[in-house]
Amino acid sequence: MVLRLLVIVLGSLTLAVPALAITGGAIDGDQHPAVGMLLGDRGNGPEPACSAALVSSTVVLTAGHCTARMPSNRVWVSFDTRYDPRTSELLTGTAYTDPLFNHDRGDMHELGVVVLDEPVADITPLALPTADSLATPPEALVAVGYGYADRETGGGPPTYAYDGFRRFVETPLKAVTPTTAITSSTGGGTCFGDSGGPRLLDSTVLAVTFSGDAVCAGQATSYRVDTPSARAFLSQFVALP
Repeated sequence: MVLRLLVIVLGSLTLAVPALAITGGAIDGDQHPAVGMLLGDRGNGPEPACSAALVSSTVVLTAGHCTARMPSNRVWVSFDTRYDPRTSELLTGTAYTDPLFNHDRGDMHELGVVVLDEPVADITPLALPTADSLATPPEALVAVGYGYADRETGGGPPTYAYDGFRRFVETPLKAVTPTTAITSSTGGGTCFGDSGGPRLLDSTVLAVTFSGDAVCAGQATSYRVDTPSARAFLSQFVALP
């Protein structure tokens, strides 16, 4: 069943305006099976929180604000192509946030990981980049995630549809800073539901989505995972190339 929620309701999920779902994209199906949904328990059992990416058989990568704002570090991840609270398979794990998250405006350390209790045997993990891979930026990156999509306007505040599908969209890469990758939402992009989802070049995660604009129509910012600070955090959990 499609739920239509006012953006003001979704504001409770935001960090500065975290990006939480793909707009203007396509239903993913089995194209990116290593991209999953991160769920936490705020008192009502597992509830969708963010998107995430499997980067080893036991390690799932997401955004720092996704793990930092969880009521507990015990979380769930689902890799179903469409999340259904009644039937989706949930994998349990422990979440960790970069301890420097949100302490430095020059480098937000916007990374978190989930270490799964059991390895995932039937999904090939996405690759992590070599150091400074974005020194030569590609023209575009692919965003993948779950959440709210199909922004509708007219007759009041914008509304968004949520149907639980994993979606993807290719967006132009506009700029690269020492810690971030900034993409355009021309023709589609991220919205409420995609924080923590990967920014991909082929099967390599170059960055993690963490913010966008309030109406899901402008540029979005992702945290690079090829920098010295990102690699220092990630190396504690997964082997890096």
